[in-house]
This record gives sequence, structure tokens and C-alpha cells, in this order.
Amino acid sequence: MKKPDLIHRIGAHLRRHLRFYVSATAAICLAYCCVTKFGAWGASSVTKENVTITAPALDEMGPLKIAFFSDIHNNKHIFTKVIDVLKEEKPDIIIFGGDLVYAPERFTRTKWAVDGFREICNIAPTYAILGNHDYEKQEQVERVFQSAGVKLLRNEAVDWTTPVGKEIRIVGLGDHNEGDEEPAKCMAAKGEEDKPVLLLAHDPESRNNLGDYEWDLMLAGHTHGGQLGIPFTDKYISFRSEMPAGLFDYENGRKIYVTRGTGAILDMRFFCKPEVSILTIGSSH
Repeated sequence: MKKPDLIHRIGAHLRRHLRFYVSATAAICLAYCCVTKFGAWGASSVTKENVTITAPALDEMGPLKIAFFSDIHNNKHIFTKVIDVLKEEKPDIIIFGGDLVYAPERFTRTKWAVDGFREICNIAPTYAILGNHDYEKQEQVERVFQSAGVKLLRNEAVDWTTPVGKEIRIVGLGDHNEGDEEPAKCMAAKGEEDKPVLLLAHDPESRNNLGDYEWDLMLAGHTHGGQLGIPFTDKYISFRSEMPAGLFDYENGRKIYVTRGTGAILDMRFFCKPEVSILTIGSSH
């Protein structure tokens, strides 16, 4: 077939089916707009997730209210809403699970983060760990925490006295995905710990490296709940972890709680709203 004939036939085909192609293109554009708008709406608000945790080694430490959030990813708007929830709840202790920043974006004019964490520290003692994105802007992130009065735990353990006068050990690990996870520096071997252990790890996959160490409750983030939930269920889809979000039983009576997080990569979430988790241990307040 000669080239002019081919061009003529293609042109004739397009003229005959022009209405179909215009309609299909319009439908695709409309669907794209609807999906992105719906995803942006799903990522724009913060919900409060109330969870009661029964962990035998921690029960006697109650009543204890822990506020846990993670994965801000430079989202100032969401951070303001998180602070509002924390002010309303007045927890005994606040935990930030890492990823204050989003690595591909610049992290400049950090006053919003310093001021926000200062407000949080005025509500309750606040502890934090680094997420994988934070290592790209580590100096700035650490300066934010230091300036605000947040205690950053990087392969470090501290003892904290609960409101009822009991001590628990809070352990914060370096990030699993950045090769900075060093449990031997901050965790006791099995049978050698005399306090209940609250373990902070950015990625729930850290659990696979901690079988030889003592811990009772792990708090983790990183997954964002996959940013995709199954409607009308409490199930989430994630390719990062078999524990995308929620409370999980683990071996030897241990518990793992994975938050859906508060920020969103690409600023979209579907049936998986950002959350601040309010964890109650022991008797309720």
C-alpha cells in the first residue's frame, strides 16, 4: 500500500468515527478528574482512630493514653489538623513515627514544623524516630526536633514514668530501609528486660529482625495503609507490608500497631483517610 493511500484511509476512518473518539477522550478526561478529585478529598482530612490495646506486659501500666501519628511528608495543612486532634485528646504521651519530610521536595523555612512540634510538646512528652525520607534531610529534621523539644530516639532507649508511677522502656530504632536499624545498641536480649517495652520502628517489617530481643508493643508507620482501602471494611491494600494498617497479634503475646499515617504521596488516598491514633492501654481514662 502506498503511503498516500494509507494516510487517506486513516483520515477517512477518523472522520467516520470522530464522534466516538471525541466521546471516549472526554470520558477518559472526566474519569481522570473524578478519580484525582476523589483521591485528593480522601487525603485532605484527618480522622481520629480510637484503639484499645490489651498487651499483658503493658496492662498494669494503665490507664495510659498514647497519641501516635506518622508520615507528615511536608504537609503543613494536615499537620495543623493533627495538632488540633492532639489538643482535644490531651494524651499522656505523644509518639511521632517518622517521615516528617518527603525526600524529593525541598524542606525549607522549617518554622512551621518547629512551631507545630512545640505546640505538641506543650500537650504531653513527645518522642520521635526517623523515617526513611528523613535521612535525605537529616540535619534539618533533627534540628526541628531539637528546637521544638522533641526527644528523638535513634537506636536509643529511655525510661518513662507513666501517670500511675510505673516505668516503661521506650525504644526507638533507626530506619530499617536505610540500614540504620541497630537493635543491639538499645534493646535487651530475651529474658533480660525487667520493664515493659514500647518499641518504635518506622517500618513494621522491622519485626522480622527482632526475634532475639525483648519488646511488647511495636508502633509503626511507613505503609500509609497503602493509601488504598477496601470500602466498607477495615482492610487495606499495601505492597510494602503484610501489615498495612491496624492492630496485629504477633508471636509470644506481642502486639504490633501500624498507623495509616497522615500524609500522602501524590496527595491522594482512597478509602484510607489520614489518621491520628489514640491508643488506650489498661483501664480507660
